[in-house]
Amino acid sequence: MSHENHDYPQILRSHGYRVTPQRLIVLDAVCEITGHATLADIHAKVIELDPRIDLSTIYRALDVWCAVGLLVESEIGDEGKVYKISGESNHHHLVCQSCGVVTTISGTALDAMVAEIHTRYDFQINVDHLTLQGKCSRCQMTGLT
Repeated sequence: MSHENHDYPQILRSHGYRVTPQRLIVLDAVCEITGHATLADIHAKVIELDPRIDLSTIYRALDVWCAVGLLVESEIGDEGKVYKISGESNHHHLVCQSCGVVTTISGTALDAMVAEIHTRYDFQINVDHLTLQGKCSRCQMTGLT
């Protein structure tokens, strides 16, 4: 599991959170899902691991894991929120607001922008997984709104 190289109990404690079996199961579920994990994917996997864990517990656990930086959350088109282990593969998404097409781009594609913001504003951005919304070339050409 890709999250096992982190000392996640220490990470939780250092942020003032308790280590609970439910939180660990939710993290394991996200890790076992290949790619971006939707809430439905995570819920199904958690139920396999422990059917007593309800959806509200899953939501709270995901919020905690995102708050401590071990998971990243993105909004990708019609899929809604998706989750992945932080730092697994640095990439971003371009989401067409007209047709819904999602294009994955390299994490390095935004390096110049990140450096410019750091230089100009002395602000360090956490750029692990961004979603940028706009219009794809096809929709620009056809005038779709």
